[in-house]
Amino acid sequence: MKQVNNQIEQELSFENISLIKKYDREMVSQSIAIATRQKHLRTLLTLSKLLKKNWKDVTRDDIDDLVFLIMDQFADESGQETHYSYDHKKILKIFFRWYKLGSREFVQVGDPPETKNVKMKKVKDKIAREDLLNEEDRIKILYACGENARDRALIDCHMEAGTRPGEILNLKLKHVKFDKHGCVLQVDGKTGARTIRIVRATPNLAAWIAVHPYKDEPEMPLWPNISHHKKGSPITYAAARQILHRRCKIANISKRVYLNLFRHSEATTTANFMTEAQMRKRHGWSSDSKMPARYVHLVNSDVEDAIFKHYGIKKEDEKMPEMPVKCHFCEMYNPSDSVTCTKCGKPLNLESAIKREEQENAEKKKLEEKIKMLEQRQIESEKNQKGYSDLKSIVDEYLKEYFEDVFDKIEFVKNQKQNSITN
Repeated sequence: MKQVNNQIEQELSFENISLIKKYDREMVSQSIAIATRQKHLRTLLTLSKLLKKNWKDVTRDDIDDLVFLIMDQFADESGQETHYSYDHKKILKIFFRWYKLGSREFVQVGDPPETKNVKMKKVKDKIAREDLLNEEDRIKILYACGENARDRALIDCHMEAGTRPGEILNLKLKHVKFDKHGCVLQVDGKTGARTIRIVRATPNLAAWIAVHPYKDEPEMPLWPNISHHKKGSPITYAAARQILHRRCKIANISKRVYLNLFRHSEATTTANFMTEAQMRKRHGWSSDSKMPARYVHLVNSDVEDAIFKHYGIKKEDEKMPEMPVKCHFCEMYNPSDSVTCTKCGKPLNLESAIKREEQENAEKKKLEEKIKMLEQRQIESEKNQKGYSDLKSIVDEYLKEYFEDVFDKIEFVKNQKQNSITN
């Protein structure tokens, strides 16, 4: 919220800033969720920049021009309505209704003349089952994150939780609770707060929190900026899109991947084993919402799978998702390819335990051989030292005798010369 408010203050006129802030206070008084408020403010920022004038001076022609710009920039290639263009027109009508007639609710006041003819067409879902993300895509994208623990945890959590983008991006450290089964996320969306169970993404999330720059501050964002000038502030929707785009490019994912596709994909996956009531609760859909029908992309293969399962037939190409491995010693969940626990360092299975014991025995034997070799060298060195001492004594004795003999000869010669002189 802070970031979008700063953008509004920096990029809009004083009159529009005051009006949008007043509208935000109205949303607060109606107990509208932060994620929804944030979406409205970002959309109003975009609309105000497209409008290029103060809202108090807007005419019906200005609204028509604005709708034209919305469709020109946000419609699909064929000029049809998209969720993005639909949302911009929807928020435009709500905001202008409140500004002109004093209420956000159509049933109370209707629409003012300026926006009365703004039409919104129902967006047709054109996503095929093949467009959704699967387990293979997940592995590729996570691998493309490299050593970046934040990006890996963000993508993995969003893919498993299937949250709205605003729900996952607004999480704080205090909203994550670990237990023996994994962890629970406490999200707050447009239909209120709810908890989401996470299992598969637990290792990556735990690894990120372990190195989180503010891990001891519960009020700090779970996904902070790590760049110098924005350090500590939560990453924005635009920043999250850039992260995802960059990782998918590295992973060579040919599909069009965007944040809402994670929700699409997860809802389709859970539809195979959850009831509609369970799906509504997990995804934050109201009892009369039509979202389950929008998100569930069942195809013939799902029907076949149900029949095969009923008769106990297992498909040859059936591939189970890689699940985290739980440590039997400290109960920490680890990545599926781990052989030792990331927390306590102990082996995660019998094969790893045997292999580790063999490695330890080999290292122990190697160390013993090295110690034995050093001891042998020490003995040889001591022997050499003793041999040197003995040799030195012999040489010293020889030199002593040699020089004594030389001195005797010199003395003899001197005496001979002396005697010859005397004679």
